[in-house]
Amino acid sequence: MSSTVKGILQKINFIEKDMELHKQILFSIEADDKDQIERVIKQIADFKAQIEELRLKIKEVDESEYYRIIRIEAGTLTFRKLSENKSFKAVNTLNDSGQCRVTLSSGETLECLVAAQEESGNWCVLTVDGDVRELGASEVQSE
Repeated sequence: MSSTVKGILQKINFIEKDMELHKQILFSIEADDKDQIERVIKQIADFKAQIEELRLKIKEVDESEYYRIIRIEAGTLTFRKLSENKSFKAVNTLNDSGQCRVTLSSGETLECLVAAQEESGNWCVLTVDGDVRELGASEVQSE
């Protein structure tokens, strides 16, 4: 990933954090303060527009990276939905530990963003390419 794309992603991250803060502010505003509510909603809409503009800038700079990011975002949504009704005994993320790998019984290694082992021993994995894999306990080498 180029330093330009990293910089754009960092800007997006900052804007997303600011947007989340404004959403919290919105919920704390008195219901009868319509002007303040409208100002905060407009600010949130502006943040969304800024994010979309930056995303398109990524597409201009590095189209393949843009589509990779889209795949990861879609995979993240799928992973969240799959995880809703599961109980995990272990979760490893690339962000937390600096590395996230699952070695399959076949010897293949999956580089991942998230690897979560269910109480049953089965695995749910979000790969660095945005693919979501559900693996039976026997498909993964024990550590």
